[in-house]
Amino acid sequence: MKTDTKRKLLAVFFPERCPYCGDVIKPLDIACEDCKEEMTSDKIITQIAGIYEVLSPFPYDGKYKDAILKIKFGKRKQFAPQLADIMAESLKKYKDVSQFDVITFVPLHKDTLKNRGFNQSELLARYLSEKLNIPCETLLKKTKKNKPQHKLLARERKKNVEGVFGCTDKKLIKKRRILLVDDIVTTGLTLSECIKVLKSNGAEEIFCITFAKSQPK
Repeated sequence: MKTDTKRKLLAVFFPERCPYCGDVIKPLDIACEDCKEEMTSDKIITQIAGIYEVLSPFPYDGKYKDAILKIKFGKRKQFAPQLADIMAESLKKYKDVSQFDVITFVPLHKDTLKNRGFNQSELLARYLSEKLNIPCETLLKKTKKNKPQHKLLARERKKNVEGVFGCTDKKLIKKRRILLVDDIVTTGLTLSECIKVLKSNGAEEIFCITFAKSQPK
C-alpha cells in the first residue's frame, strides 16, 4: 500500500499535524496555512568535493530544524512524508528527475539503527521514491561506527568520516545515475565520503538532496 493511501486511512482516526507548529491539517497537506505562507521558495545549492551539487529547500534553522529533530530524536516518523513532499517539489523545479536511475541514502551504523529504530534519511528517500517514481535501493553501508559529526571540531570532522562507508553491491551502482539523500548537510564531508564510494564503484552521475542546509555561525 502506498504511503499516501495509508496516510489518508490513518487520518480518519489520527488527524495529520503540521510538522512545524503541530496544528491539525488536511490529509496529505505539507503544513498548516500559516506555516506554508512563511515558507520561502529559495533553494540552497551547496557544492561539495569540487563538482557535486547538493540541493536543500531550507536552512537548518528555526522550525525547519525543529521538524528534523522531531523525526530524528522525537521518533515522529509520520512527518517524513511531509518533508519529502517539499524536497520532491524543489527537486523537480531544479532538475529533470527522469535522468535518475535510482535513489539511495546515507546509511546508519547497525548499532545506531538498532537504538533509533529507523534511519530518517531512508524514510525521506523511500517517500521520494514514491513521489518521483524512481526506485530506492540500499547502495551504501556504514562499516565503522564513528562519532557524531556535530559533536566534533571542524578540523576533526574530515578524519572522523574517512573510510566509514562501503557499498552493498557494485553491480547495483555501476553506470547508474544516482540521487543521494540525507536529512541535512553541514560541511558536506559525509556526503563526500558516500560519493567517493559510489564513484569508485562505477556510478555514472551523482546528485544530492537534503531537507536542510546548516548555516555558518
